[in-house]
Amino acid sequence: MINSFPIWLLGIDYLLACLMFVLLIKFTLNLFLSENSNFIIYRLINKINRPIINNTNKITPNFIVQPIIPLYLAWLIFMIRLYILPLSLGHSYIGKFAFTFEKNLLTEIKSMFLNIALNLNYGI
Repeated sequence: MINSFPIWLLGIDYLLACLMFVLLIKFTLNLFLSENSNFIIYRLINKINRPIINNTNKITPNFIVQPIIPLYLAWLIFMIRLYILPLSLGHSYIGKFAFTFEKNLLTEIKSMFLNIALNLNYGI
């Protein structure tokens, strides 16, 4: 499946998917942790997200509450990945190109669990 799409488009899709997931992790951590938390993972996610959020201030509406901004930006990236990236290949690729990162990630996870199951079953 990967060979049917240009590598530059897959690279952009993978980059946007990683940004989207980092923003979603930031939003989820905001639900459970305070802004000045000393949790190491939260500080790392904050260091990654701070430039993204600061650079997108101009496209973020003022009425959005500060803790919801990562969710809004993740939604924008999702819309770009779902609609605009497939249009660069043509209208016929809109359903075929969607979620290549997630498909490949789930394929790798499935094969990893199958290998573990086979090794446990056969004692290899």
